Amino acid sequence: MKDPSLTITDFARDILGKPLYPYQIEIAEAIVRSIVDGEGRIFTVMMARQSGKNQLSAVLEAYLLYQYPKGTIVKAAPTYRPQIMHSRHRLISLLSGCSLQQRFWQNGPQVGLAPEGDPSLLRNRAGPRVMFFSASPESNVVGATADLLLEIDEAQDVQHEKFNRDFRPMASTTNATTVLYGTAWSDTTLLAQQSAANQELQERTGQRQHFAYDWQALAAINPAYRRYVEQEIERLGEDHIAIQTQYLLHTLSGADYFLTDLHRIMLQGTHAWENEPGEGLYIAGMDVAGEDRPTPITSTSAGHTAPPRSRRDSTVITIARLCLDDLNFPVAEVVHHEWWTGRPFPEQHHATISLIEHWGIRSLIIDDTGLGEAFASHLQNILGTHRIKRIKFTRPTKSHLGNQMLKFIRCGQLKLYAAENAPRRIFEECHQQLRNARQRLLPSQMVDFYVDPSDGHDDFLISLALLIEAASPFTSESPSTFIRPKKEYSNESQF
Repeated sequence: MKDPSLTITDFARDILGKPLYPYQIEIAEAIVRSIVDGEGRIFTVMMARQSGKNQLSAVLEAYLLYQYPKGTIVKAAPTYRPQIMHSRHRLISLLSGCSLQQRFWQNGPQVGLAPEGDPSLLRNRAGPRVMFFSASPESNVVGATADLLLEIDEAQDVQHEKFNRDFRPMASTTNATTVLYGTAWSDTTLLAQQSAANQELQERTGQRQHFAYDWQALAAINPAYRRYVEQEIERLGEDHIAIQTQYLLHTLSGADYFLTDLHRIMLQGTHAWENEPGEGLYIAGMDVAGEDRPTPITSTSAGHTAPPRSRRDSTVITIARLCLDDLNFPVAEVVHHEWWTGRPFPEQHHATISLIEHWGIRSLIIDDTGLGEAFASHLQNILGTHRIKRIKFTRPTKSHLGNQMLKFIRCGQLKLYAAENAPRRIFEECHQQLRNARQRLLPSQMVDFYVDPSDGHDDFLISLALLIEAASPFTSESPSTFIRPKKEYSNESQF
């Protein structure tokens, strides 16, 4: 090390001008001690949102760049944009905002600090560096050696296999220290399982490698942060999954599944599958998939259906009848599914129009992303925007659909047909997708829901979520009206 007497606490305060909070100092000193002594420990760091996890990581990286004449830090996160880009920018901002600004360099995904004194070292990008990588499942990680430090940010969203195969070996030849950062989520995540192992190690040996600080740690020294989180708890409720995991750091069993066992029980109805419309108002949601001309089409009496566990995405149309329950609350009863795989677009187009007319569908919502855009536009030109509505999937719109779907299920306003008369393949595929549906939290308490490709498809899931949007105009509550009380007395006392 350049200056063993310079602690990371002093470096953050005196050189970077970014003092660390006491709980950040505790974590940083433990990590630095492992690096200096070559202990190669695996640390888990769980911190509430907005409490300084990313700042701690950037300060640690800057400190190591300053103290070591050479070496590599590897930093990874689930996505390159925006997560890794934000990490890289945060480190650059630290280095460029202090006395080190004339020595740092950047080259693509690398940021380094050249030794003092020789300008050619800066031009040649000499010295220690941080290499930034995406840890997404499909990322192609080139070979690198993390001889100073290996960091995994948002480790709760990184797959075990990806970490063990591509990143953990980077620390092997030098026995480098590893840090997994993140917040709580499911007990099956990489972060949760390593946290559990670290806590068990501490119970046996007293060696601390797990650090967890919920929102109260920063709230105790930052009144503005306290007010912010208290307002979020009041707005969302303490039982909200974002509050439980991101601020209270409670690891939840099965949190990564979109629907709980209770959700699926409440979703199951007793009404029958229908092939013909009856009395009532019908709505539908449609998830559009591509065509596959070389593949022969199979069909059943229920329409063109996909073979079980097909590798291709399918077009799924979910049809529901709106009715009233015993308390006169509106309920969307799913009565029919159409499931098409590889069907040519012209055929899908004509079949969809026929279905709309046959069922008298009042509102059909189509995913307007990708393949569905032109399809939906064509249908609107024929049937009008009052019957065909489009929704483009973005993070906010998909989060809205997911929250609406959960609300409808919890309130008993969404029910699926019973198994007795339904086509077996359709019933099983629908329920398998609902069992496999997962969720992940996004910034601003948004949620994404999906089926992991290794578990199958999400056509039925997405179609069902779109159905809820089609139901909204017919099931939304009437706006409340304030009625002033009639004045029955004068201001003067009658007594």
